[in-house]
Amino acid sequence: MSAMPYRPRLLHRAYSWIRGKHWIPCPLCKKGFGEHEWLAEHELWITERDVVAVCPRCGDDARQRNRDAGYPLQKAPDREADVDG
Repeated sequence: MSAMPYRPRLLHRAYSWIRGKHWIPCPLCKKGFGEHEWLAEHELWITERDVVAVCPRCGDDARQRNRDAGYPLQKAPDREADVDG
């Protein structure tokens, strides 16, 4: 996990509740986090098409797991589609 300081959960939970945002458990550390804390790079790929959000503290761990598993898969562009025929 990241050494990034984690702000008090009570403040984030209150903000989520006031703003009507989701409060979900992180699939890695099981601690709750708010939808407003999610960043695009904080994703854990489950399959080629399915991802789940992870808390800010687990973002680095999720990226490493994704790299180890080979996700996200980057498909090479189809060169034949670019050729005028």
